[in-house]
Amino acid sequence: MKRVLRSILVLILVLVAIAVVGLGYVYVASSRLMAKSYTVPALPAVRVRTESMDLERGKYLVERVAACVQCHGTDLGGQVVDNSFAMGQLVAANLTRGRGGVGATMSDEDFVRSIVHGVKRDGHSVVFMPSSDYHFSEADLGAIIGYIRSVPPVDRELPRTAVGPMARALGLFTDFPLTPAARIDHANVRLAAPLASTDAAQSGEYLIASAGCRGCHGPEFKGGGGPPPGAANITPVGIGDWTDDQFITALREHKRPNGTTIEEVMPRQFGQMSDDDLRAIRTFLRRVAPSGEKSANQKKTS
Repeated sequence: MKRVLRSILVLILVLVAIAVVGLGYVYVASSRLMAKSYTVPALPAVRVRTESMDLERGKYLVERVAACVQCHGTDLGGQVVDNSFAMGQLVAANLTRGRGGVGATMSDEDFVRSIVHGVKRDGHSVVFMPSSDYHFSEADLGAIIGYIRSVPPVDRELPRTAVGPMARALGLFTDFPLTPAARIDHANVRLAAPLASTDAAQSGEYLIASAGCRGCHGPEFKGGGGPPPGAANITPVGIGDWTDDQFITALREHKRPNGTTIEEVMPRQFGQMSDDDLRAIRTFLRRVAPSGEKSANQKKTS
């Protein structure tokens, strides 16, 4: 009996040692990643738009397409997005010109660098911001910055981000946007080309790029990325039999045609896009190559 207990104790000690070594590696490697500096070539020329129509476009993109408000808040005054031992204290910045905000100190070029390259003024990567997933045209990026500049100041001083062990591990081993600058080829960054036609599929493809959908659904849209349980397959394999109306309902009400609920990690802001934009996205998704398998919820029958 003593031999069995001794063996169990040795096993426990070995497992603890492995966990400690593994956790140590995660902290050291993630700290190095967050401390890394990036050299950004000449930034793309972006004209900040301030006309009323452009500001409306910027507001639409910020609130409904890029879903910036999900993290930065509806007033763009920032907030603590997560505060737990596993993820740490993840804080989205106050983007306004108010007390505690970055709007008064960041230049237009700083905004471009952060959004396009995921790099702050000091050369370090932005943290917990999916810059590597976004792809905007010059006009839309100018409208976004113009709108952010137009938002009333919010006096809100926020704590600093403190990254927890799970967020560090996800940043090292998954597509979690802990340090998005590490995932960007800075020498070959290009803004999206302006749409040359009113083709719905082309519009849908651009909307998907500017919403950063590939960040969770993957480059082939077969799903699996993002927070657990992972994004669904949105190729014809996963949603091929959905009508336009069912697709719109799914995004707006978080209900699939089979009655299952879409997890809240899927931003509800996307469902606030116009009917035309959502139909354009559905048109594009019908044309992507079938890939992967249905998610568990997609396999369920009503």
